[in-house]
Amino acid sequence: ASLTTDKVAALGVKQIAALTTGQIAALTTDQVAALKSEQIVALTAKHLAALTTDQVAALNTDQVAALNVKQIAALSSTQVEAFTSDQAQALSSSQIAAMSAAALGTMTSEELGTFTTDEIAAINVKAIAGLTTDQIASLTTDKVVALGAKQVAALTTSQVAALTTDQVAVLTSDQIGALTAKHLAALTTDQVAALTTDQVVALLVKQITALSSTQIEALDSSQVQALTSSQIAALSAAALGAMESDEIATFTTDEIAAISAKAIAGLSTDHIAALSTDQAQAFTTPQIQAMTTAQVEAVLAAYNAV
Repeated sequence: ASLTTDKVAALGVKQIAALTTGQIAALTTDQVAALKSEQIVALTAKHLAALTTDQVAALNTDQVAALNVKQIAALSSTQVEAFTSDQAQALSSSQIAAMSAAALGTMTSEELGTFTTDEIAAINVKAIAGLTTDQIASLTTDKVVALGAKQVAALTTSQVAALTTDQVAVLTSDQIGALTAKHLAALTTDQVAALTTDQVVALLVKQITALSSTQIEALDSSQVQALTSSQIAALSAAALGAMESDEIATFTTDEIAAISAKAIAGLSTDHIAALSTDQAQAFTTPQIQAMTTAQVEAVLAAYNAV
């Protein structure tokens, strides 16, 4: 601790590597800040673990950039928490890829905000779960788009629920496809309502079946109109029942015919009354056989409507 900064800077890499953890911990913040890049690289994992949070905070951006991936991985979450925004911004994609879930989770939203889209894409899939809901919500839309399908699949349900409607609206088809049934079930009605028609079309059949009737109720006419025949075939009676009559009226004749016999019970007489003659004529024999008397009468009325 008594060495001047110029004398600390004069130490060779072998001398640095030979320092004990006690000696490392004894360095002042000024001495730490005086270390050259090659000296930083000479620090072992044990040396890094011995650094105090004040010493970590004293590292300049060039020193942070000099840390290799093994050294980054050796830093504890408490040490990473000591990083400033400038230090976080100095991290490279390879360094960020080496960070643990716990380490990422200690960063502030402001620090995470310094990451580029490439750096966001570099976050290890195993570390994604470490991001807090506040961090997730703070991501700009271009950084949300930068997330890979595997990263999206690794999100927790709490993280998915934390996405803003603006963030949900920019998810790509690949990202939508990566959402699990649990992810879909975690979406709020506001998030469901924020889905674009292209995103609705991108939903897989198993994802459609994961949506609750409350979530289906949140869809507007344009979103319902975007549903494909295979998606409609996957809808439950409760899901169909949650739709408005004007939404059911957007179904094509092929889509009417695609409704499963088990789901037919979800159609109200008001739903059927809103259908055109062509739509009423599209019901198949198995669908008619699954209907109640009241539903059949409603179909006949729609069929005969002028």
